[in-house]
Amino acid sequence: MRQHAYLRITDEEGNSLDSIAENLGFVSRTDLFTACAHLLIYGEAADGEPSPDPVTEKELQNLHGLNQKFLLQMQTFIQILDEIALPVIAMRGTGVVISSLGHDIKLLMLERCGMVPEDTDIRDWLKIYKNTRRAKIIEYRTRQFASIIKREEDE
Repeated sequence: MRQHAYLRITDEEGNSLDSIAENLGFVSRTDLFTACAHLLIYGEAADGEPSPDPVTEKELQNLHGLNQKFLLQMQTFIQILDEIALPVIAMRGTGVVISSLGHDIKLLMLERCGMVPEDTDIRDWLKIYKNTRRAKIIEYRTRQFASIIKREEDE
């Protein structure tokens, strides 16, 4: 199934786009934008599909590479949280993770993927982690409290 995108441009801008697409060897602006979308998503144009001019193609490939690095950062961050921060998040919350484990997390990020995310990304990803791992967090917290109650009863 094909998706459709709409542009909010004037007729004059549309005519300019059509002219640019034609000058670049595309039949229409739709073909131009399809090629650009494929470059952003896959890092290359689809087989048999014309590409934008070399400068635009290179820039779109660079954006694709940056997106891949960003996704790698986020995946690595989630893995690190699973490994070292889940107990802290479950028992103390995400604020404590930043203050007590923030430096360690950044070191692990640098070691594993060669990049360190911005603090704003870390805060956003912590919120995402908390929401997507909610069941694990509740399960961990419940086990810990059950263990505490059992020890108190045994005393």
